[in-house]
Amino acid sequence: MNYLAHLHLAHISHTSLAGALLGEYAKGHIDTQLAPELQLGIRLHRQIDSFTDAHPLHLGAVQAMPSPFRRYGGIIMDMMFDHFLALHWHCYHEQPLPDFINEAHRQLTPDAQWPAAMVTLVARMQQYQLLASYQTLDGISLALSRIDQRFRRPTPLPQCAPLLRAHYDDMEQAFLGFYPELMEFVIAKAREA
Repeated sequence: MNYLAHLHLAHISHTSLAGALLGEYAKGHIDTQLAPELQLGIRLHRQIDSFTDAHPLHLGAVQAMPSPFRRYGGIIMDMMFDHFLALHWHCYHEQPLPDFINEAHRQLTPDAQWPAAMVTLVARMQQYQLLASYQTLDGISLALSRIDQRFRRPTPLPQCAPLLRAHYDDMEQAFLGFYPELMEFVIAKAREA
């Protein structure tokens, strides 16, 4: 899952939004010097990613992609699942998406425990309204082009718009079957913590 889903899942599980994003940057052993809510957010982020990557609906959508896109299928599906979450937001959250995004932006105040890359991400997320842009395929295509820039060599990510259109309905059905299960999983994991 990508940023919007991680923030949504943190919200519905009453855990830290900052911790949910910090999971994107914290590698290896979780630093015990971090605030407990950030540690929990990192653990949940990892559990969400593992659950997602192993889920048959996610795996099936990735495996349905032709070469050379299949190699980047996890990234593509994470972005598309954020797109479908934004598109079907009213089914998963009582608060309108623009209000949720504004509230998330207010809560994501940089902290000394955040790595510099996360501070930059949150600033860009707010400045460019990244989460709102996920509502359109153009926004997803732009985000995938930005992700391509993080790789040393060019990837097919900037050219995947035709793929997204061709597989759109199947990807949407995969999301609609998958996301309620993920929500239940996260809520249960947060209660166990």
